[in-house]
Order: sequence, then structure tokens, then C-alpha cells
Amino acid sequence: RAAATRNSQRDEKGKQIFEGVESMWSSATNEAIETRGKADLDAITGKPWNPGPYTPLMAKGKGLFDPRAVEKTLVQGGSFVFKGRETLLEHYDESSGAHVTVDALLDAALGR
Repeated sequence: RAAATRNSQRDEKGKQIFEGVESMWSSATNEAIETRGKADLDAITGKPWNPGPYTPLMAKGKGLFDPRAVEKTLVQGGSFVFKGRETLLEHYDESSGAHVTVDALLDAALGR
């Protein structure tokens, strides 16, 4: 079973509810980048005239506003740590880049 993400809500007819640009880039994104820096991101994406190794996996569709393509770009991630059926850590990314810290993941996984 999949975990629902912040911006994958549906209305009663099954149509995705668009939560706005802040679900992709918000103050949480800016704060996360300020906190950890962006050297890790730059190492993957590179700069406009010096691209890194990352190749965007853009969703295929019949144009920019094809719902199938747009929907796939709006899904945020999350992190979970379980011990059997017990949830030790549950984090849903509020927006792009607003991930749980590696230290928090390790603390939960290693019982620190």
C-alpha cells in the first residue's frame, strides 16, 4: 500500500487537487537549503552552463498541461523507519528539498 503524499489529494471524483506552487517550493524548501547548504544539490544538478550528472526524469505526456505529466511532477517524498510494525520515524516532505535530516534517520534506525 502506498503512503499518500502531501500534494496527491483527490476530490470525490478522483481528480487530483492542486495545492499550489508552495507544495513544490515553499519557505520550508528555502529553510532546508539554508540549513544544509546546496553543495550536495549543485554536485548533482550542476549549473546552467556546467550541468552535473543528473538527467531529469520528467513525466511523459501530450504537452505541458497534460494531467498525467503534471501530476507526476507534484509528488513529494517522505522517509520512514520501522521496527517490525512499529513506526519509529515518519516524515512527509512539505515541499521540494524539505527532507528529514540524515542524522534524524540514523538516530531512529540505530536507536540513538
